Amino acid sequence: MKTRTIIASLVLMLMAQVANAQDNAEALIRILVNQMKSHKNVEMTYQYQINNSDVTTAPETGKGWLQGNAYKVEMVEQEIVSDGTTIWTYLIDDGEVMISNAEDGTDNTPLKLLTSLDENYAATLTTIDSQGNATIELANPKGQYRRVTLRANVSKLAINSLDVYIDDGTKLIVTMQEMKFDQELGDDFFTFDTKKHPKVDIIDMR
Repeated sequence: MKTRTIIASLVLMLMAQVANAQDNAEALIRILVNQMKSHKNVEMTYQYQINNSDVTTAPETGKGWLQGNAYKVEMVEQEIVSDGTTIWTYLIDDGEVMISNAEDGTDNTPLKLLTSLDENYAATLTTIDSQGNATIELANPKGQYRRVTLRANVSKLAINSLDVYIDDGTKLIVTMQEMKFDQELGDDFFTFDTKKHPKVDIIDMR
């Protein structure tokens, strides 16, 4: 109850100070990130679209899981899995899996990006309404993902969507559909099992 009271107070404060709200926006991002980190793991179902040169792809459905430094992302054309030390990028149509060190990555994936927004991005609140629906612009000129437009309901601590601007000019549009917390996941959930893909070509980039 105390946490909800703090959030309600923050919403009212933000509504009153939208014109000068960079510090408040960063506080809000910390609350959203800490909410996700407070759980053992997070499971997300989402729709995603890619916008490149003014052409937007049809919506596709994906799933993602975050657990500490480990993550897994399933999309139509590829799967990305990391146990926090190693990253496996499986290109489904090509029948290839690329193996790399997690420490060589930048933001890794747009969903993994969610847990580092408070560390790597400068935040500015642009709008917020009486129901707590907020739009926050985040910038990291040196990152793989240069800019992120995040839409969230701060009164519910719920992220609604992300527009992620990649350094090559592509925009990834991610719309959250469902979030689940504290799922029971197997010990090998965040690894790529080559036995299940015996014909895959392995490209070790480590």
